[in-house]
Amino acid sequence: MLDGAGNFQRANSRFAHLLGCAVAQLPGTAFLQYLASGEAEQSQQYLARAAAGEIVRYQASMTAADGPLKLNLELLPVLTDADQFAGVYGIATPVPSPPAATEALVEREHQLSVIFNTIADVTFVLYVEENGRYRFTFANKAFERTTGVPAEKVVGSYVDEVIPEPSLTLVLQKYHEAVTTLERVVWQETSDYPTGRVTGEVSVTPVCDAAGRCHQLVGVVHDLTKEKQVEEALRVSNERFAYALKATTDAIYDWNVMEDTLYWGEGFEFLFGYQLKQNPVSFSGWTDYVHPDDTHRTVVGLQRVVYETTDSFWEDEYRFQRADGSWAVVMDRGYILRDAAGHALRMIGAMQDITPRKQAEERQRLLTERLARQNSDLQQFTYIVSHNLRAPLANALGFSDLLSRVDKQSEVFDQSVQNLRTSLLQLDQVLTDVNDILSLRDEQGGYRPEPVAVAAVCREALLGLQEALRACGGELHSNIPETLWVSGSRAYFHSIFYNLVSNSIKYRSDERPLRIDITATVGPGSDTTITVRDNGLGISQEKGSEEMFQLYRRFHTDKAGRGVGLYLVKAHMEAMGGQIIVRSQVNEGTEFILYFRQRADENLPD
Repeated sequence: MLDGAGNFQRANSRFAHLLGCAVAQLPGTAFLQYLASGEAEQSQQYLARAAAGEIVRYQASMTAADGPLKLNLELLPVLTDADQFAGVYGIATPVPSPPAATEALVEREHQLSVIFNTIADVTFVLYVEENGRYRFTFANKAFERTTGVPAEKVVGSYVDEVIPEPSLTLVLQKYHEAVTTLERVVWQETSDYPTGRVTGEVSVTPVCDAAGRCHQLVGVVHDLTKEKQVEEALRVSNERFAYALKATTDAIYDWNVMEDTLYWGEGFEFLFGYQLKQNPVSFSGWTDYVHPDDTHRTVVGLQRVVYETTDSFWEDEYRFQRADGSWAVVMDRGYILRDAAGHALRMIGAMQDITPRKQAEERQRLLTERLARQNSDLQQFTYIVSHNLRAPLANALGFSDLLSRVDKQSEVFDQSVQNLRTSLLQLDQVLTDVNDILSLRDEQGGYRPEPVAVAAVCREALLGLQEALRACGGELHSNIPETLWVSGSRAYFHSIFYNLVSNSIKYRSDERPLRIDITATVGPGSDTTITVRDNGLGISQEKGSEEMFQLYRRFHTDKAGRGVGLYLVKAHMEAMGGQIIVRSQVNEGTEFILYFRQRADENLPD
């Protein structure tokens, strides 16, 4: 084997033996220096033709230890992986005696056949005829494997008899280009053969005769069919995936667990309003936007499943911050890809914004609660009609009937008139209470929350109770921060404070001075708790905890009252999305706890 300059790169022991030297002496020495005198110039031309891509066969005399040696030389071009010529292969065979010449020729042809038929790429040789037609003179076995056309039907046939249209027109054009430019031409073509559709990278190299005319084309085809099929399948898959991403509103992601990076699909920007400057991003690009109250459950829970288990699926529901600062409720599901040892490699998942659904569920829950309250109100209205309303009405009817039958100057008449007036006043009071309750319900229907300065409203509500508080010798201590603002109704807060404090004054204990404490605290989740506590008479929790807020329910009948105040307090709290809890012990006092969730108004129905 010779390099491009004609120097030996390597030779086998048989060749070195012919020259009478050691194998190690040949690399780096010039091939021409071993030729007999007068043959160097001609051999130099043959070497150049072989290095240019032509297969050259000739005889030459070389200087051996025992004298001149006649050799049959066959020179073949050396092709690199990039189909570039990088030197010359040489096969030297001593010129045998006539009987042995035929045998050597057969052996040489066999060696060439083995070489070309073991090449994976399609290799063929075309003879360029004077009329511009091209005839196959050689095709290796790879030609038959690739196209399905047997070699015996190829060799001797013209190109237009083997290569089908529409590829034939392109092929003839490229062959003509190589013949006229005397340069190697490369192109890519797709043709339909008995084996199916074949795509290959084709190169043809012109081989010139002594006169410099191109009389042969050596062709090599590298089969790209499988690569093209894979590329097409990948293109279709990517196209399908891209359309799937456009068809869904979910935020698809790909978490590379090993590199701790997160790739977001298009839905992420659409759902949450972020503009990604780079993609993928670090894993913290997700964790930083999970709601702080959900971080431990969601982020730590995911990491536990990924790193500490062999589970393949994970899902959770949590709050995720949008670009505008608002919070979306998302359902997140992911599939974890693991290696043979169970270690997590990637997780493919999708985040779905379920905020509208959660809001609908919350509205449904509130509607259910409202219906339950309305059913309770209906029962209480039934109680009003059957007891509080019918009793004074029946009395009034009885006294009016009696007045028509007794002497107007009698004491019975005067007493009956007084009783009739009392019954009518009772009836008027009941109707007034019913009107107040119905008015409250109407107000709740049009309720719209507003920021309320709780401390200021509390002071205003207590102004009308200062005289009653001084008269009983009681003390009131309010510890509500001036900076506390709660979303709700100013009028509702006013009514709540007024009713709770007036009840504390009304149901105070005669055994000790009255003390009322009002405090407010804000929890870590920005939830607000307001407590109104007194040391009054108290009530039995077992007896009255469930009925305390019902209309006309009273527990100290010796005190004046109608049993409406606490009903209104609870109705106001529920309208603002809050909760009220009562704790009480007989002869120790009562404590009302008002609880407001953060931005409770967001969960209220329109």
